[in-house]
Amino acid sequence: MLKPPITLPIAPSSYWLSAHCCFFIGVAALSYWAGGALVLMLVSALGGIALWRAYTQAPKGLLCLSSTGASCHGRWLLPFDPEQPMNSRPSLGDEYQVRCDYLGPWLIGLYVGKQRIWLWPDSAPPERLREVRQLFHRPGR
Repeated sequence: MLKPPITLPIAPSSYWLSAHCCFFIGVAALSYWAGGALVLMLVSALGGIALWRAYTQAPKGLLCLSSTGASCHGRWLLPFDPEQPMNSRPSLGDEYQVRCDYLGPWLIGLYVGKQRIWLWPDSAPPERLREVRQLFHRPGR
């Protein structure tokens, strides 16, 4: 019997943003020490823009994962189209091969097609992350 698909609501992670902000503050401090105030302002402006852009363009939405034997497939649940009637459901996107290349206690690294997704503890509900860990866990590894 096939398992029901795992519907994984993904949101941008504040843990990711905090870790990258700490790294960025260290780089800004080193740039001030090495080049002075002008280099600090330049690094701060460029780094702040890069962090904000990466955070706002982080993958978000619903990912439906289904397992068939040894392979796993995923589909993004596309958002509502304003042109569609209100009672219609959102459609599923294209189906992609999903593979897990990092499975840690706090972090899960997935490739959905060619897109890289990091699942942090606050980017999805804990029970869904547990289901994803069980889906990709290979005993004896």
